[in-house]
Amino acid sequence: IRVDDLFININLRGRAHHPPLLHLFTPERHSESVRKPFALLAMARREDRSHPKPRDSCTIEFDGASRGNPGRSGAGAVLRAPDNTVLFRSREGLGSATNNVAEYRALNLGLETALNNGFRNVRVQGDSQLVCKQQVQGEWATRHPKMAELCGQAHELMSQFDSCDIQHEFNSEADAQASRATNLAEGEYQEDIAGRGYGRRGY
Repeated sequence: IRVDDLFININLRGRAHHPPLLHLFTPERHSESVRKPFALLAMARREDRSHPKPRDSCTIEFDGASRGNPGRSGAGAVLRAPDNTVLFRSREGLGSATNNVAEYRALNLGLETALNNGFRNVRVQGDSQLVCKQQVQGEWATRHPKMAELCGQAHELMSQFDSCDIQHEFNSEADAQASRATNLAEGEYQEDIAGRGYGRRGY
């Protein structure tokens, strides 16, 4: 296990980060029969990273924020384990949008994060009555083109889980992420991963 960990660290983080260990894994030091198992280990690890193993359940908290409604907006989502510990925090800048659009995008952001990390059963919590009760659950029709598009995306994402339950509840942590997201450029995305500090940034 120790050798596997050292090898995978070198493979993922680059040779320059582990100069004392490089001589252990260079072609000059090993025959093909010795190098092949390491190549197989690397391949297996890469497959694990590109196809996350299914997890059981998590809670998705989502919230959207808009400065002006419409105005500079952001979406935030938080994923929690069954023991309530935070697993992921996600934020996305939306540019100029209404609060309802931001709420829908926050919902979809949380659902996407859960799917991308292999969760199969989710409980969704948000403080938007419009999203939670009136449109996603079919109580009100969705007539606005952008809202209809986001609502359709939400249904498509939810259909990929084994179970998905939505509750109308306030989430202070998701609210904080949405507020931070209003400072991001349109399309800019940030994610914090538990135990790793700041995670990813991109567009």
